[in-house]
Parts: sequence; structure tokens; C-alpha cells
Amino acid sequence: MSVEQIEQQIQQLPATELIRLAQWFRGFLASKPGTSAGAEADWQEPPELVAELDRRLAEFTANPGIAVPFEPDYFENLKRQLADERTQKASAR
Repeated sequence: MSVEQIEQQIQQLPATELIRLAQWFRGFLASKPGTSAGAEADWQEPPELVAELDRRLAEFTANPGIAVPFEPDYFENLKRQLADERTQKASAR
């Protein structure tokens, strides 16, 4: 199976299954030698952040309908905003 085929299958998963897949995949990567995920396992998020993320995940898991999909051009707009900010910071130096 190609990466493109896997991507297509993943895109069809419901939100709750995407969460399960993401959790499994993070653990899978962490178990592989030479992946950056293994190094990230040493990083500890602040307890307040973990609690907030857990709260949001529980809220979403209980009611997946609250999810708001990204607009199609969301990431392009985000890239453009980041590029603009970097340009401003570079010109301020």
C-alpha cells in the first residue's frame, strides 16, 4: 500500500478513530530507534497544559460535533502570516 493510499484511508476515518490512530502512531514512533519521537519522549509538558489538553480531548470525544473544520485555505493563510511576521522581524534588525 502506498503512502497516498494510506492518506486517503486516514482522511475517511471519523474523529474518534483519528484520535486513536494518532495516539497509537505516537507510541509506535517513540518505539523506533532513530526517530525524533523517541527524543520527544524525554520532554515533559507542564501539568497545566496536559490537564487542559486532556479536558479538551474529553470534551471533543464526548461530542465530536463541536469540531470546526479548517477552511480550505487555512494553512496557506497561516504560512503567509508567518512569512509576513518573519519579514517584519528581519527588517527590524
